Amino acid sequence: MKKLVILLTVLSSWMYVSAEEYTLDGIQQLARANYPAIRQFELIDRIADFSLANASSAWAPQISLSGQATYQSDVVSFPESMTDVFSMLGVDISGLHKDQYKLALNIEQILWDGGYTKSRKEAVLAEKEVSSKSVEVELYALADKVNQLYFGILVLDEQLRLNDLASGILEDNRKIIRSYIDNGLAKPSDLAKVDAELIANSQQRTRICSSRKAYIQVLSVMTGRELSEEDTFVRPEPVLYSDSPQSNRPELQLYDAMAASIEADRTAVKSTLMPRFSLFAQGLYGYPGLNMFEDMMEYRWRPNFYVGVRFQWNISVFYTKRNTERRLDASVRQVELQRETFLYGKRIEQVRLNADIEQMREILEDDNRLINIRTSIREASESQLQNGTLLISDLLKDINDEYKARIDKSIHELEYLKKLYEMRYTLNY
Repeated sequence: MKKLVILLTVLSSWMYVSAEEYTLDGIQQLARANYPAIRQFELIDRIADFSLANASSAWAPQISLSGQATYQSDVVSFPESMTDVFSMLGVDISGLHKDQYKLALNIEQILWDGGYTKSRKEAVLAEKEVSSKSVEVELYALADKVNQLYFGILVLDEQLRLNDLASGILEDNRKIIRSYIDNGLAKPSDLAKVDAELIANSQQRTRICSSRKAYIQVLSVMTGRELSEEDTFVRPEPVLYSDSPQSNRPELQLYDAMAASIEADRTAVKSTLMPRFSLFAQGLYGYPGLNMFEDMMEYRWRPNFYVGVRFQWNISVFYTKRNTERRLDASVRQVELQRETFLYGKRIEQVRLNADIEQMREILEDDNRLINIRTSIREASESQLQNGTLLISDLLKDINDEYKARIDKSIHELEYLKKLYEMRYTLNY
């Protein structure tokens, strides 16, 4: 027996140590960190870095190596009359060979690209912002799911507390009725009614515990943390109530990023309309070279080179300029319509929540008065039962009425608190 007591003491102390306390903000952070989409931020940064590096490489010298071998049907040569004259002078000009070879090394350095590289970098950063804000929107939606689960657990905790309270009241009255039976003042059927209420109360507790366990299991999956039924979930403090129409939702930041991305594309399109200047150099090795006269006299591979300044202006982009601008204008309008639709929906939700919050405030004002009345009725019924002027069924009804009033108040308090957090979620303040 002594060993059993020690074992139970150790187990109870271990359970007490292992049980943890969680807050709504803490659970939100755990769920956010465990959500798979959170890892997209790192990928978005890496993709943007690669794209920026590629864009910056446009300013690095562009180097290419090429080669060709050809056989021509004809080549440049002197007229036969001239070759006869050269022969009389002792000069042999055989002319170019029809098989020709060339190996070329090309180097080009941009001097000015009309702002194209800069605009591409800005477009990459704008696209990165859009991707990041899209993930933020997804993560923000996760917060609402966590809120629903967390407040669901708080409601069930309150139901358990009130269930224990009602069970205690029933147990006290059961003891009184047992003494009445012993003194012949009550019948066994009266005790059976109390026992039936205790069994029903126990069944309700089982259902509540089962629902609470399911909520905790879902929350464990979302947070990646092994939450237990012994853990404590702290009721959050009421947040500042605001009915301001202003909103700081991440969706609005996403729309801003989308609009900025479109403007970055517009700048990139404008840059393609500008001319480009660059330095270039080309080294050649093969046959024939640049001095064809020497190659006509002697078959020999020679090195040669070019250096210079190049000017390029793609005029054909002006053909599509107008349609491209119209497409970008339509995209901007589409983003604005998405913003207006979102704000419209949030405004309707805000009006609904305002009405719900005001309603809950009025209900809570009546809850305390109702509980006081129900408690006084129950206490009076207990006195009447002791005096033998009240049936046990009437007392049980009064106990249930008080229990229901207390449950309703607790649920109303949590509903009011939940509505405040829903408003905070709706406006993100």
